[in-house]
Amino acid sequence: MGIFQKITILILVLVSTLPVFGQDSLKLSILNYPNLPADQGQQQALGFAGMLGGVHEGVIIAAGGANFPDALPWEGGQKKWSNSIYILKDNTWKLSNTSLPFPLAYGASLNLPDGILCIGGNNNEKTSDAVFLLSYNKHTLDISIINYPALPEPLSNTAAVINGDYIYVIGGINNGRSTNSFYRLNLITKTSWERLPDFPGPPRALHTAVVQESTEAKKIFVIGGRNEVKGKPSEALRTYLSYNLKNNTWEEEGEVIIDQNPIVLMGASAEAMGSMHIMIYGGSDEILFNKLEKYSLQISQETNDSLRQNLMQSRNKILNAHPGFSKNILAYNTITKKWFIHDSLDTKIPVTALYYRNQDNFVIVSGEISPGIRTPKVQAFQIAEAAHPFGLLNYGVLAAYLCISVLIGLYFSRKQRSTEDYFTGGGRIPWWASGLSVFGTLLSAITFMAIPAKAFITDWSYFMLNMTAILITPVIAYIFIPYFAKLRISTAYEFLENRFNYTARALGSLSFILFQLGRIGIVLLLPSLAVSIVTGIPVEACILLMGILCIIYTAFGGIEAVIWTDVMQVIVLMGGSVLAIIWIMLHTEANFGEMIDYASESNKFNIMNMELNFTDSTFWVVFIGGLASALVTQGTDQTIVQRYLTSRNIKDSQKTVYTNAIMTLPATIIFFGIGTLLFIFYSEMPDRLSPSITNNDSIFPWYIVKELPIGVSGLLVAGIFSAAMSSISSSLNSVSTAFCSDFYQHFRPEIADLRLLRIARLATITTGILGVLFALWMASSNIKSLWDEFYRYLGLFTGGLGGMFLLGMLTKKANAKGTLIGFVFSGALIYYVSNYTTINFLMYAFFGLVSCFVFGYVFSLIFKNKKQNGPQI
Repeated sequence: MGIFQKITILILVLVSTLPVFGQDSLKLSILNYPNLPADQGQQQALGFAGMLGGVHEGVIIAAGGANFPDALPWEGGQKKWSNSIYILKDNTWKLSNTSLPFPLAYGASLNLPDGILCIGGNNNEKTSDAVFLLSYNKHTLDISIINYPALPEPLSNTAAVINGDYIYVIGGINNGRSTNSFYRLNLITKTSWERLPDFPGPPRALHTAVVQESTEAKKIFVIGGRNEVKGKPSEALRTYLSYNLKNNTWEEEGEVIIDQNPIVLMGASAEAMGSMHIMIYGGSDEILFNKLEKYSLQISQETNDSLRQNLMQSRNKILNAHPGFSKNILAYNTITKKWFIHDSLDTKIPVTALYYRNQDNFVIVSGEISPGIRTPKVQAFQIAEAAHPFGLLNYGVLAAYLCISVLIGLYFSRKQRSTEDYFTGGGRIPWWASGLSVFGTLLSAITFMAIPAKAFITDWSYFMLNMTAILITPVIAYIFIPYFAKLRISTAYEFLENRFNYTARALGSLSFILFQLGRIGIVLLLPSLAVSIVTGIPVEACILLMGILCIIYTAFGGIEAVIWTDVMQVIVLMGGSVLAIIWIMLHTEANFGEMIDYASESNKFNIMNMELNFTDSTFWVVFIGGLASALVTQGTDQTIVQRYLTSRNIKDSQKTVYTNAIMTLPATIIFFGIGTLLFIFYSEMPDRLSPSITNNDSIFPWYIVKELPIGVSGLLVAGIFSAAMSSISSSLNSVSTAFCSDFYQHFRPEIADLRLLRIARLATITTGILGVLFALWMASSNIKSLWDEFYRYLGLFTGGLGGMFLLGMLTKKANAKGTLIGFVFSGALIYYVSNYTTINFLMYAFFGLVSCFVFGYVFSLIFKNKKQNGPQI
């Protein structure tokens, strides 16, 4: 049996086992904890409204609350507040020996590392300004209480959130009326509460507040509630607000609208979900509440006993027949700003409940299921989307693609008779194929998934980043390529030795190798995340599958296999992307003109933010930083330079770089367009986007698996594989070239060519293994956007390298000592800028390049050589 047949069988076996991992799961799962126990002196557990608590040291703490233990309120029962603290440990509730300082309910609670912070609340005597920490002591197995600075004013039915080192408290009731109060406490100093500007609009109480990311920045969203004034009818609020934590400003977001109808949410439970959703559990509307409140006000003011009795009977009739509060779980997308019903339960969801997030579960403890009636239930909700069955046809498309990639590698393995064949293709590769390979290498899975995600989340402000790759093309074509061609070098860093010394070459090559190891990990992880969402296969399994197959065809086929698989991968990638655009447009209700209008109204086509600000992604940051990054990538990156070296002459090398430039413009429009179309699609159908998505880069893959037909989605997933494997294979071959030419051959110049070819293949395999291990490590890290991380990494590692090349090409006075000192100073500057300033990461490559050039030139003038070096071409 031949080697190709063996590898084909291996691929089919691996792919055939993948469906085992893809399991359907429930949209929502509910776990029931033991009910709260009966209070002292009671035979039956009633539950409480307005409890305080959360989770600390693995135990659930539920404290205080209020209920009607003797009779229903309309039957003469009196509300009683509790000071008891209950602990759920080992699935059993017990009453703590510690009690609250006084009976308390309707405050806010937040889970902190040191315990549970309880804020405000009330009882039958007063509204509280107390703030204290409940913590579970693992040694005494009981609760301790630590006092914190008191609120500037007493508040009950308030909302509190935590962001970074600050606690924020929003609204609430003081002295019988709702407030617009807004305070924060620094958890580091814990000195006193700081009063912030009041939130706009009517005062609020019984509202919810959640911190979640948005298009502009992280925000506090304040939702629903009511404006309550003692003795007067309450104003139920249909609106919600947001507080921008970056620029400290409030914004009125509008009404909570479900099915084109504004709704009221009072006393609901809420959590941030994934990277862009807010989930609202239950809540009371205003319809029956307004009627009951109206009756209560009339009863309190009526002096005629007969009329008063009639009013009470009418009120009691509503209370006895009350259907309970909402059963719906609502979701809000902070990017599209659309509300929808995520799920509807069979049972009522309590209001004024204790709720908190505990790992993957959202826990609701007790609460009120209808007016005056509590529940002792404790439930944990977990929202999850089913892994969509991928289908045999999709697996077949994917397997066929992987087999073709390996077949290409094995075909060209027969032509790899020397290191010249392995590294440069023996001059057999046409310029147009090299150009498509450059395009495919620069495209990568980062473009395929992260650019649509950027366009979906924000706008087209990163569009100019790709345009700088086009603008830098003449510099590469007429400055860099002639140098490389005339020197007849095997790696870009050989130029540095020719111009300066071997130390410069080794430093440049080592920087490149380290960068590529990280790049392999990042580019390998992206499609693995996508495929994991598509099929439910573990991310680690996807990384191993792609990594192993990519290593096989690259190690066997050399640069020829890399370039021709790149050509195939570009065709699959771009073809699949065009198919996705067509499908989205056909399945969106709006016509093309309406799409353009809606996207424009949503500021999605913003390309140039001309504000002179270097901390955000303004035009100046994107343009200047993009030019530097493009110069570094296309002029000094061995994965790209190696494509120039495969051409027969300078003219063909220049055609190669111009082919990439020509392809970049339509590809950029396509991928930014996909992001904008996805924004329109999920604005029309917000319930089709899963709230459980935690990584923004997964938005396009989610659309692929959920919306595209079987076969087409398989092709698009193959496109994701294409994007990643194109970049990975280029990195593997180029690292092998750099290692052999810049290091191994330098110290072993007498080595036979066939021996060096074997070393090159071994270097390819070793690099691949290290890249796979790095990807596996990153799979457990929480990286919000790998697009951002990639460019941050690029600037830190390689900005100074571009400065070294420019010093060598553009100046005659630069020498080795000055250039190397400049490179070191450049690295120190970038380290400082990245860690101690707020300058946007896109500028790192620019600062690295310019600082290395300036420092290198200045130090070259200081440390002059006796004999000046000039460009040796």
